[in-house]
Amino acid sequence: MIKNWIPSAIVYQVNLRSLAAREPRNAVEALKSSSRPVESPLAYVTRNLPALKKLGANVLYLLPPYPMGLHGRKGIGSPYSSRDFYSVEPEYGTKEELAALVRRAHRMRLKVILDITPNHTARDHLWITQNPDYYVKDKSGEPFYDGDWSDTAKLDYTAPGLRREMIEVYHHWLSFLGRDAEGQPDGVDGFRLDMAHFINDKSFWNEAMAELKARHPGRQLLFLAECYGTQNNMDLFARGINAAYDDDFYKTFSYLYGVDEEGRSVICPASEAAGNADFLDKWEAFKTRGLAGAVETALLNYESLLPPGEDSPRLARYTDNHDEGRGVYRAGPGAVRAMMQVVFLSNHCIPFILTGQEFGALNRPSIHARIGLCDKGRRVAAAGGARVEAGLEWEGNLLARTAEERAAWYRFYQELIHLRLKTRELIRGRFHRLDTGESCAPEERTVIAFERRLRRSAVRCAVNLGPEPRRLSSFELQPGETVLYGRLEDGALPPFSAIVLHSR
Repeated sequence: MIKNWIPSAIVYQVNLRSLAAREPRNAVEALKSSSRPVESPLAYVTRNLPALKKLGANVLYLLPPYPMGLHGRKGIGSPYSSRDFYSVEPEYGTKEELAALVRRAHRMRLKVILDITPNHTARDHLWITQNPDYYVKDKSGEPFYDGDWSDTAKLDYTAPGLRREMIEVYHHWLSFLGRDAEGQPDGVDGFRLDMAHFINDKSFWNEAMAELKARHPGRQLLFLAECYGTQNNMDLFARGINAAYDDDFYKTFSYLYGVDEEGRSVICPASEAAGNADFLDKWEAFKTRGLAGAVETALLNYESLLPPGEDSPRLARYTDNHDEGRGVYRAGPGAVRAMMQVVFLSNHCIPFILTGQEFGALNRPSIHARIGLCDKGRRVAAAGGARVEAGLEWEGNLLARTAEERAAWYRFYQELIHLRLKTRELIRGRFHRLDTGESCAPEERTVIAFERRLRRSAVRCAVNLGPEPRRLSSFELQPGETVLYGRLEDGALPPFSAIVLHSR
């Protein structure tokens, strides 16, 4: 019987560059380390898996570990420009070290997934010369690239040879550890599929998902698509992919929150929100039913589209990821706390945490540059109107400054993870929206409430997404209920907080 682990998955995204201290960070460290080799990022992660496991996340997601391209390289090179899908980037370590990491993770009951770019390769990938028919060509006959990704070359899935080769790439990593105790292929537990909806013939996914599942019949595998737009997600789900990004959820966070001059969370709608066609229903809900209405709409869209049950596709929900930067910087700590509470309490969900988020990190981990400004900035609300400030991309980590602040963030995530994993209703329960009786005008609503029911047992959840306390006339503790998480203060739900009530 296949173990159904995906419903309880909690993903911890690892950018190897930012997690592992590859180099001395000051002159004293350089003096001390000059006589000994520097530990590779993969070896560093392997050695510290117990510390990562302590947080409670159970799926380790590694950004692409493959060798990075040199031709057209941007800055220090992008992990999303790969020149060999079968090897490991020397900056990160060796293939043997990656194997050791996966083996130790499995012994510790952790799953491991690898990021990969099905849409493109580096412009100096082995296939460029060996199999030029694998690539889409521009008008001059050169390999084409999407957007401004000039360090990449787009793959052509109308080429039968490419389709066969890419399936073998996935099978290779799913099997690269050899055979397990039962004689079955053993390796990583799935993939994060970069821009999965961008490939030029999506029928490939029907073929690949069916074959890979047939070749690994004793395992449940996670195929998590980076994908944007509800209909694009539903199309990939119909093709056999079993998880995808919930960009609608993220946009309610990034479009509707900003910060004040002190970095505190405020409701501060982005000017571009009204013009985004995919966001229109959330925007209309925000105008008439407040921030709560926008978040309700994002969640209920998928409740109406996805079937119930453990085998239903899952949505990765987050406030931080390597592309979007840091939620605390962009929207302030209150907004992150509120939305991450929704993440851990919501249905069809795979909670998603980026390295450093559990300590209040402020900078985006490096993709192209050791240090520099990035376009994932923030809106700062001021008396004269909101202004936009750029974000920071940096190879190190700008964590919360004091030990007390870092400990508070860590407790926050550890408690949410523990709550979700110990409460079956939050993993497998049906979702029903509840009325809160919130004491405000409809367009000022900030509290979302819902029930998660599993047979005769249920939890009732309420999250205050806003900066003001709210009284909830329809959300009082009932006879037989116990409080699993959070609290009311003088009968009101505090700003950016949640309460979870359990009844049997």
